Amino acid sequence: MEYRPALDDIYAKTLRVFTDSDEPTAPRTTPEVAAELDCGRRATHKRLRQLVDAGELRTKKVGAGARVWWLPAAGDLPDQRRLRELLTDAERLGDVGAWEYDIDDGELFWTDGARRIHGVDSGYEPELESALDFFHPEDRPTIRKQFETCVETGAPYSVELRLQTAAGETRWVQVSGEAISQGGRALVRGYLQDITARKHRERLLESQRDNMDVLNTLNAVVRQLTDAVIDQSTRPEIEATTCEQLSASDSYRFAWIATTDPCTLDLVPRAEHGCDGYLVDADLTSNPGEPNGRGPAGRAVRTQAMQLSRDVYADPDFEPWLDLADDYGYRSMAVIPIVFESTLYGVLGIYSERVGAFGAAEREVLAGIGEIVGHAIAAVERKQALLSDEVVELSFRLDGTGSRTGMPAAVSGSFEFDSTLSLGDGEFLVYCTATDVGPEAIETLTETASLRCVDDITVLRETSDGCELELKLVDPPVLSTVASLGGSVSNVTITGDSTTVTVYFPAEGDVSGAVDRITSIEPDMEMLRRRQTTRPTRSLDSRFPDSLTDRQRAALDAAYFMGYFSWPRESSGPAVADRLGVSSSTFHQHLRAAEAKLLDAVFE
Repeated sequence: MEYRPALDDIYAKTLRVFTDSDEPTAPRTTPEVAAELDCGRRATHKRLRQLVDAGELRTKKVGAGARVWWLPAAGDLPDQRRLRELLTDAERLGDVGAWEYDIDDGELFWTDGARRIHGVDSGYEPELESALDFFHPEDRPTIRKQFETCVETGAPYSVELRLQTAAGETRWVQVSGEAISQGGRALVRGYLQDITARKHRERLLESQRDNMDVLNTLNAVVRQLTDAVIDQSTRPEIEATTCEQLSASDSYRFAWIATTDPCTLDLVPRAEHGCDGYLVDADLTSNPGEPNGRGPAGRAVRTQAMQLSRDVYADPDFEPWLDLADDYGYRSMAVIPIVFESTLYGVLGIYSERVGAFGAAEREVLAGIGEIVGHAIAAVERKQALLSDEVVELSFRLDGTGSRTGMPAAVSGSFEFDSTLSLGDGEFLVYCTATDVGPEAIETLTETASLRCVDDITVLRETSDGCELELKLVDPPVLSTVASLGGSVSNVTITGDSTTVTVYFPAEGDVSGAVDRITSIEPDMEMLRRRQTTRPTRSLDSRFPDSLTDRQRAALDAAYFMGYFSWPRESSGPAVADRLGVSSSTFHQHLRAAEAKLLDAVFE
């Protein structure tokens, strides 16, 4: 019989022992074939067994444990070559391999497909223990138990396990087996299929579902947090509510808020929930020169941008806190800066048990939380600055004209700020009383080509020693910074060579931090005086009820200073609305609500 190309060389060589002899169909024992091949009996037995399964040879037991092999007569040989080729193609196309274990002989046989999945060459001869060792260490007990139960009881099995190839690659395979009896032989026969691609798709879908669940939960938390924060009246209440709402979510384990000590750069705890004592144990700092300052918290303070570690055990910068990760049970974390109008009010730390948490969509929502909390803290501190009688008065001086404060550059005099309204996007309406400045000087200024930070100047009315003005300012450096810190500008005095600015801050606020921020605006800005005093009673300040919103206060202030309440009216409703950048109906809605609250406060 001629050489068959479909057979591997070692099997073709084994088959030639029969085909090249004078009596091809004569039975031969395993030792006889092994002697002609100069090969071990065990290896010869495996080759002969595969040739039988391929339909090339026949076999049977003789005596107690011997076996003979022979080549079938030509008329007795079915078309096994075609079947074998079809099997080979099917295994390749389906990433499938077949296997068979002879219980009596203890011999294991793999098809080419099984060898391909295990990553071994075609000449590899498997043994039971070495075959089990291919499975992932965590999965070996499972496959061993399933196989042994099948051998002992005949119970079939089908399991999905991890397999490690000869090259160290991890694949997912589905392994099945069943006990059969064939020709007097007790066998366990089965197949394994490479399902790595399907497992990856399943994990991707599961991850997407988990991310969607997290986002849905997080969006619900944001809605609850927004409502809760708006209802709080103090900064500690806002911070405590934020941490409580986040740590109560199924997505996160605990949360904290901290600020930075301007002298030591250490992070100072302000609120914690679900992790009492964590910030003390963590010993965080924003100093990049110290190991504890190179983690996400320190970077968030320095960059004012979100920092995270999606797997703390794989993050080299997180090494100082790995023991804490074990103690507090988290695998990922994010630190979100609490910022409003370029002012950093602190950082918010959020921790999760999930590896790979804080994906792109999740980070976008969390960044919004930082803005919500920052806006709420700024609003509360501004309201405290307006309503508090006990204030710290700070005076600053800078050389040159007042254009850097947002005041007209060519005017000398004193400008007493009666009301400052933020219109958003860096725009302010300032109502002030100018002393020693006449309307003629202001009208001359309005005819100039441009004034730094001053978009418009309107003389509202003349006084005995000056006039009352409305200034529309865009991004005035000092005024913007003071407002973002929760303070208010009280007076700006401009002389020929310098400008003096007086500002008020709540006595319980971070006055030292405010001084540092203001003096950093301009290189020649210096503080002249600091004293605690009682705010002078002016117009409507400190008489406003706490329930007034920023929009309602703005409508009431603008209407008052523009003469809307005078008789005859000096400004119409549409004119006031235009100055505020809102529609007439919106202005009247805010104004009526403010009037009602103001009257309630008066008559209570």
